[in-house]
Amino acid sequence: MLLRPYQRASLDALCERAVGKGVFGTKMRSVIKLGDAAGVTAVVDQQFEVGKQILGHGLVPIIEPEVDIKTPNKDKAEDLLKAAIMKELNALNPQQLVMLKLTIPDHDNLYADCVKHKNVLRVVALSGGYPREDANKRLARNLGMTASFSRALAVGASFLIW
Repeated sequence: MLLRPYQRASLDALCERAVGKGVFGTKMRSVIKLGDAAGVTAVVDQQFEVGKQILGHGLVPIIEPEVDIKTPNKDKAEDLLKAAIMKELNALNPQQLVMLKLTIPDHDNLYADCVKHKNVLRVVALSGGYPREDANKRLARNLGMTASFSRALAVGASFLIW
């Protein structure tokens, strides 16, 4: 589903505010629950549509099409995802830089082409709910992917409330 005009206008307003506050970039998240070609392509198309709108404001979009780790055909979903992402990356202009936030794949180094792509600043690993030890082992086998600390900063942390 592509953005409606009122959604575009709302995102434009948010991006303008972000630019005014010195923000580097922003992300949008989608979740893939099945290795279905039409569904995966629709998710990636929407992610890049929004990403291009964010790029239009001079911000860096963080493309996050998460593959749910419980997807029954996760390996197929990841293969479809990589193909759809590469198609979109190859269509970008040289100055259009993005970050990718992707679930750690079942197939080691599946996203190596994304890591090396001229339009990609960084590929950030999304643990997706794997236990920390398992996620660390999986990440170590995927060269060039950087850890995302969103869950790691909260798991096992203790907070002092005044």
